[in-house]
Amino acid sequence: MRQIGKITFLVCLSCILCGSVAYSQDEKKDAIPLERFYTDRTGPSPFRKILSKFTFGFSTGYANSYLSHDLKGFGIFQPNTGAPQIFSGTTATRYGNWVNDVSIDKSGVPSGIAINSDTTKLGFKGNGLNIPFNLFLFYTYKNQYRIGLGYSYELLSIGSMNPTNYGNLVREFKPSSSFGFVGKFYGFLGYSFYRWNEYLFTGDLQIGTFSPTNFSSSVVTTNTYFNLGVTVERDLSEYFKVFARPSFDFRSFSTTIPESNRSIEHGMNTLYFSFGVTYRIPELPRCFLRDCHAQINHAHGNKEYRSRRHPVYKKQNPGYGENDKTIIKYRGKNKRKLNPY
Repeated sequence: MRQIGKITFLVCLSCILCGSVAYSQDEKKDAIPLERFYTDRTGPSPFRKILSKFTFGFSTGYANSYLSHDLKGFGIFQPNTGAPQIFSGTTATRYGNWVNDVSIDKSGVPSGIAINSDTTKLGFKGNGLNIPFNLFLFYTYKNQYRIGLGYSYELLSIGSMNPTNYGNLVREFKPSSSFGFVGKFYGFLGYSFYRWNEYLFTGDLQIGTFSPTNFSSSVVTTNTYFNLGVTVERDLSEYFKVFARPSFDFRSFSTTIPESNRSIEHGMNTLYFSFGVTYRIPELPRCFLRDCHAQINHAHGNKEYRSRRHPVYKKQNPGYGENDKTIIKYRGKNKRKLNPY
């Protein structure tokens, strides 16, 4: 009897187990797959990823040009009235406006003072006002290296040129066509070397050419210029930044003096202080739902989008979202209320 009872118990247990296995298999077969609710996100396209590495920028500011030249091989003739002139060998042929457009004077020699450069270093120096308008584009590599191109169009106004010696005998003069514009085309390299909170410091080098409109191309030849500067950027949002950039131009040009087979080398180094804005192309497209209030990067279906609540002028963290770093009770008129809410 005991054996019969054991056999009966084992048979019943086997039936129960087989039934549960069959039921679990049927349940698994009929279960809704999780893939219907959780899909793999499709990230940005490769083309969009490349575009997101490009940044556009615009800047303006103020600059001061330091003009100077050495009149080695020339003399200065200062007539009793009028602006000074220079000569080579003889005062019978004199030159005026030898900075940006040479004029020749072969009229009779007026009364005045002739000073030769054989015994004393002669020259003139002066300042120019520059107001630049600059557009540029650069590609960022590993969030640290930059390579780009730019074009600057600058207003240039040359002031009076003063003698470096014999100031008691030689008068100052102002070049003709002293007002004009300077076009600059350049390439540049940059390296971001330090970050402090929202501020990023980048050293950069520009190399390019410049062409002043108020300089006569028939006698003036410009050289390649170099610009060294440090850009200080502040993040306003993930894509939008403001910046300031102090920099210094090393540039020069030469003026050919007709009928003398000589030229004068001029220095035109310039100190800049520029400020502007930059905008980086977003990696993700903006969410297409107008009523979507998600503040973080999110998905609809299997496609990922950036938040519609990320204004370009306000800092936002794409990971968790930020409305404002200052809470409501500390903003505006609420600062004076006992109960700002």
